[in-house]
Amino acid sequence: MGYSLTTPFDWIETHLNAFFAGRYWQFKVLTLALLVSTSTLLVFNSILIDRGFRSLYQEMRHPGSVGGLFWDDIIEQGKDPFTQKNYEPGTHEANQTFRLTIPLIAAALRLNVATLYLLHVVVGLVFLWLMTKIVSDLLQNRVLTFYFMTGFTAIYAGANFYINYLGHCDVFPFCFMLLAFYYRQVIWVFLFSQLAFWCDERAIINSSYIGLWFLWPWLEDFFKTKRLHFNQIPRSAIALVMSAVVYLGIRQWLTAQYGLKIGHDNDLSRQSVWWSLSIMGDKFTRGLEGFWLVIFAGMAVLLMQKKWWLSVMLVGCLLITLTITIMVADGTRALSFGFAIFLFMLQILKDNVPDKQLKYLLIGSSAISLLLPISFP
Repeated sequence: MGYSLTTPFDWIETHLNAFFAGRYWQFKVLTLALLVSTSTLLVFNSILIDRGFRSLYQEMRHPGSVGGLFWDDIIEQGKDPFTQKNYEPGTHEANQTFRLTIPLIAAALRLNVATLYLLHVVVGLVFLWLMTKIVSDLLQNRVLTFYFMTGFTAIYAGANFYINYLGHCDVFPFCFMLLAFYYRQVIWVFLFSQLAFWCDERAIINSSYIGLWFLWPWLEDFFKTKRLHFNQIPRSAIALVMSAVVYLGIRQWLTAQYGLKIGHDNDLSRQSVWWSLSIMGDKFTRGLEGFWLVIFAGMAVLLMQKKWWLSVMLVGCLLITLTITIMVADGTRALSFGFAIFLFMLQILKDNVPDKQLKYLLIGSSAISLLLPISFP
């Protein structure tokens, strides 16, 4: 009697289909994915429990007492956001000068360290809920959505909302970027992109993926007909570009009016670049882990279909993300801002690859991500 290596997966899938049937399936998908990924992350990152969350608890009790945690700095910035702080150039605190969204939210809601961390967790759950909805719409398969979300919540982009105890608050720009992606009306694209841009400069750079998604149908039409219909350019894409222009304009005004600036340390920047180049493979791997398989598979499909224009544009967006990752010390965070590339790849793979093949690709990528410990920043 012969045996198949797929038998265990077929048995698991049968039970998953039954579990995800009926109402509240999205809640079931996300809860089960988090149970799997959180348990493995806390086992393979046990130092976070012993040192990280102990430090966070100490910071909650005595704000500003633990070096290297930035929750209290965010709260203090919110109390006086338009006064230049004298932080050492090149530090994370010095880079926060124009990252005003979260400090202003903290000031408006009168948050302390504990409640700011709690809000961080809540925003993270909103982000994952919306990601589950978007991925399910793309894949039209609840089990495949579960496999993706299990891996996604095991890498930094999906787990930072609770596992990053340092106070980088990355889930805020991630969530705002995804909201702009999902709610494509002009007003919402402008509003959510503004909130994301003022969280972190990397949001404006990685909004290139979102803009490309908006332009995708228009560009497909252009390369088929060889005619440019400027009046048919999606308004959501125009709103995103205008939002970037407004952001840059206000930022220049803040510099002129209040003297706000980011303190750069050129020597430190050069050292960071050379150090990044010396461990480039490790640095790139840590951010996306097993989901590099999804990116490579999607790009392979595009190349086999000879969709050169989309391949070039996606590679261009990815190269921008990778370049920023090399330029900064916090490579995992920088690379994770490009999470929207996964949505492109899922759409491409769903349109061109049988579900059975896509299933094993997602299982493999998620298994790798579950086994690798998260390293940040």
